[in-house]
Amino acid sequence: MAHSSKNKSGRNSNKSTGTSSRPAFISGLFIGALIMYVLPPILNTDTKIDTAAVTDIVGKADIQELKFDFYELLKDDEIMVSPESTEIEQNSQYVLQVGSFKSAQDAENLKVQLLLMNLSAESESVKGKSGVVWHRVLVGPFANTSKMASARAKLAQNEIDSLLLKRSL
Repeated sequence: MAHSSKNKSGRNSNKSTGTSSRPAFISGLFIGALIMYVLPPILNTDTKIDTAAVTDIVGKADIQELKFDFYELLKDDEIMVSPESTEIEQNSQYVLQVGSFKSAQDAENLKVQLLLMNLSAESESVKGKSGVVWHRVLVGPFANTSKMASARAKLAQNEIDSLLLKRSL
């Protein structure tokens, strides 16, 4: 009959099964302290800088003071901004493409998400050169560039990339 050496808690009382990591820890501390004591003097490559030589080099250098005169040159120039740049051209419209999917269901899911963000969204199907049908999700068209910019900012806040498209009417 085999006899087991268990104590009252049900654990083996044999000390050889549990190994101690104390000697490895102490030797690691000793080696680390030795390296920290010996290594810095070996790696010390600082050389004394001769201040007289530095001042001599600085004295010999022909340092010119920087002079910025662009603000003087541009003071009288005027840049005209045309009012057409803030409004969208009459014969074209701008839309933002926010996605292009092979699956119509994915396009509809994004369209619903955009409608919940209070953006007018529509999807269109386009046949690619390879014959694959892509479903584009578009936001817009926009009456002016400020409305387009606010829609782009709202999309960016929701981490949705957009591509500006200009279309002829």
